[in-house]
Parts: sequence; structure tokens; C-alpha cells
Amino acid sequence: MLLLAVTGMSVIAQEKITVGVLPFTYVTGGTNLKDVAAINEEVTKSFVKTNRFNVVDRSKMDALKQEKELQKTEDFMDGSVIEQGKSLGAEYLIGGHVSAVTAEMITVTDANGRTTQGGWKARLSVTLKVINVSTGEVISSETIEPRTARNLFSAAKEAVGIGKNSKEEAIADAINGIQGQINRFVLANFPITSSIVQFEGNKVLITGGTEMGMRKDIILVVYEITQIEVGGKQLDRKKEIGRLKVANVEDENFSTCDIKSGEKEIKERFNNKANLVILTEKNKKAV
Repeated sequence: MLLLAVTGMSVIAQEKITVGVLPFTYVTGGTNLKDVAAINEEVTKSFVKTNRFNVVDRSKMDALKQEKELQKTEDFMDGSVIEQGKSLGAEYLIGGHVSAVTAEMITVTDANGRTTQGGWKARLSVTLKVINVSTGEVISSETIEPRTARNLFSAAKEAVGIGKNSKEEAIADAINGIQGQINRFVLANFPITSSIVQFEGNKVLITGGTEMGMRKDIILVVYEITQIEVGGKQLDRKKEIGRLKVANVEDENFSTCDIKSGEKEIKERFNNKANLVILTEKNKKAV
């Protein structure tokens, strides 16, 4: 990482991470490949739009399919794929397995026993994985579903008219509905790193704007980094001292934040030129 001096502090400027989004695997039997490709594309877009990643060209990732039948199983992720990803310069590979893309007609029964069709509603489930190319290890895995999926086929809980006009429209809506969760997955696994520049009244000016993918309302954790000698080795100790919330993204380089907690500790450590680092919150509900 590049270090820049700002108001006596060490400010971390993040270098872009190179990732490759693999063609997603899927459950055979009734799965529409067009829907799988659409989900694949949504994940790719989440990485691209942050401006924090170099995303390996899609055509090169498609070449990793090898035999067509391999794409139909979760075993598609093997050693040879990881080696090929490494040859393309990827530091991380993003794998995905679509276990469900289905839609059903909603029916609602009223108090008089009359049944009414309420349109189409879709069910979608995709598991995302982050693979460290240098080790070949899966370092993170999460299953994502639309928030409405819990009550998806409980007709008694659905209201007439809330469904979509067609199966295709319902599936498209479900795919669009997981975009926020995909964004949180990206942010949780590849946190934004920034530093405090100065205090402006009751707000804090930090490095990191649109160029780094900063967004309003993101929760940031302020850590103090100290070194402790253990067994003859100097180890970094990261201690949380407070939390910030992005109030305004000013430009490509800076944002202002409200202090949610730890105001006294943050100001004290900053004035004493302590080694402070700010990271986006790991909690996936941070955004």
C-alpha cells in the first residue's frame, strides 16, 4: 500500500485489488442459464462500480469454464481453475453457486374462502465465495436471498396485486432485489481503508471519496494500531476506539463523518499522533 503524509498522519491510499468473477455454477434441472448469467453480471457490476478493483476481463474468465458440463456442479472450483486465475493476475476469485431460481403464481384466499391470483413471485438463492488465489483457500462464503424469500410462498400472508405480471418479471425483480446484499458482501470482504485528516466542528474529515467507493451512511470503525513484542517478534495490535458514520461524500478523495462513539478517545489519539486506521465495518448490516 502507498503511504501519504497528511497533517502529520500516515494516510493509507488503497491500491486496486485484482479480482476475477468466475462463471457461476448452478443446480441442474429447470434452471435458466440466462438467469444464472444475469446474477453473475450483477456480482461483477458490484465490483466494477466501486472503482476499487481491477476486474479481470469477462471473456478471459469465461475461458476457465473448461468443459461445459463442469459448470453445472459446485466442483467447478478446482486447483487448475485457481492456477489459471493466478496466470491472469487475479489476487482473488469470486465464485458463485445458484441453488434456486424459481417462480410461482401467488394465490390469496379471503375470509369467505374465495381464491384470487395475486401475480408471480420468485425465489432466488445464490452462494458467493471469495477465494484467495495465492493459497487456494475459500476465505469467505455467504448465501444471499431476496429479503422477501422468507414468506415467499405463504399465500395467506400475500396481498392481492403485489406479485409481478409474469414469471420472467418476477425473477428479474428478485435478481435486482439482491443487489444491496451483494454490495454489502463486497464491502464486508474488501473493506475500505482510510485515515482522519482533521476535525471540523462536530464532524471528522477523512480520506476516501467516490474514487474509493465511499457512500453515505457507511459505518466506519476507528482502530489504534500499536506494536507489541511477542517471542522476539513485533506484532501489530488493532484496538477499536470508536465509530464513525459517513455524512457526506465530498469528492473523489474526501468524506465527512459524524462521530457515533468514542469521540474523546479518537480526538485524544489523533492529537497525540497515534497510528489510527479506519476500516469499513465487517458487519454485513453496515450499509
